[in-house]
Amino acid sequence: MTKDKLSEQFLGVLEENTGIIIKVSRAYTNTSQDREDLINDIVLELWKSFDKFKGDSKISTWIYRVALNTSMNYKRKRKNDSLFIFLNDFKKEEILPWLVEPESSSESEVLYDCIDELNEINKAIILLYLDGNSHDEISTIMGISKTNVGTRISRIKEQIKQLAITKI
Repeated sequence: MTKDKLSEQFLGVLEENTGIIIKVSRAYTNTSQDREDLINDIVLELWKSFDKFKGDSKISTWIYRVALNTSMNYKRKRKNDSLFIFLNDFKKEEILPWLVEPESSSESEVLYDCIDELNEINKAIILLYLDGNSHDEISTIMGISKTNVGTRISRIKEQIKQLAITKI
């Protein structure tokens, strides 16, 4: 396949599945700048591995897997970021206006706030679930059993309910 044809095909796949990338990046970042950085990282990783995609699964399954792995790695790298170590020396009230977007009281914002408090694996599972993926698809993407997916989703829903009560 020619490079132009490959690029054209990639852009088509990307356009059809942009929602997945945005949802995942929204769940793993708190600021618009971080979100843009993460989206760029995800698209780069998708492009680097696009010609290796063999079609053994749905394209959305592959995109979720790449997006979630990239997001988890991004989050791990950011934990060690010296900027955040520096900012820890300031009082929360002093740095909050710099880092946080204006708050919204919408239900989706409360949901994203709750999801943000989950651990990385549970965050990925609930995002896949909320996007309408079946237990089988989630199992394939995450590499865990279908039974484990069902159990985790039940527990995550309960955890989100408890978190939402404290935020409302």
